Amino acid sequence: MQVLKGLPLTKSELLAVALTVDGVDRADPDGVIPPHLLTQGTIARIPRWENYSTISSRIDRLIVTWEQDGVKTVIFNQGYPGPITQLEFEVRLTPQRLAKDGVALLYYEVIDADQNADPATAIKLTIDHIQRPVPTLKPVTFPHATLWGYLNCFTRPELKRGVTVRVLPQTIGAAGDLCTMQWQGYKSLNGQNLVIGAFKELTHTLTTGDLDVGFSLEMPFDPCVRPLVNNHSALVVIRFYSGGRLIAKSEPELVKIDRTVAGSTLPCYSES
Repeated sequence: MQVLKGLPLTKSELLAVALTVDGVDRADPDGVIPPHLLTQGTIARIPRWENYSTISSRIDRLIVTWEQDGVKTVIFNQGYPGPITQLEFEVRLTPQRLAKDGVALLYYEVIDADQNADPATAIKLTIDHIQRPVPTLKPVTFPHATLWGYLNCFTRPELKRGVTVRVLPQTIGAAGDLCTMQWQGYKSLNGQNLVIGAFKELTHTLTTGDLDVGFSLEMPFDPCVRPLVNNHSALVVIRFYSGGRLIAKSEPELVKIDRTVAGSTLPCYSES
């Protein structure tokens, strides 16, 4: 950590990596929060900072701030004694926090034992409970799911190799547009109650062939499937962007997860 607390910061002195928010597309400069997350809440993720404490006598303090309408609110303030082994820190954004429409800034800083500050760039979040509709893309499919919509221990290719998600041919978009695909796991069979950690976002630059015949992306076992065991599910959404502007999105498509093994207390692929 190189910036002394109290000194003015320039853009080049912002040291820490910006946080991310589950379900908010990183390609969207406005950081629009999808409507279903406004009512369910979501998770802000902060990667472990570069110069973290490695000895128990030193404590790093993580402070997360929410700024909206000029009002700054500290929503997380916790000290972490060394050695810090945690690779990521999660901060819940509740529906109550997301209740007010408008633009918010979310950012954090780390204060070390010597009161040196390691600040991160703020990210923009747009809260709009009445979002303007955009054209609807065909939802994704799961070609290896059962007729009842399950991925299980008998799925082939094996789940430990990841989950194939198929994007169907689309009539919206053009070569060079960006497709983002988001996976979010849930503690139910109907896409309710977030499973913290079961989130992944993939990006793919579209080609003419992708739009004409479709394409597939592979969601990895970690972190997408490992936290999901029995009576769990996942929702997958795709969005198309042109020049950084959202031009279309799909409705969430659900797949069910069952990794139970008869006679075993552990789900399949626990040792993978």
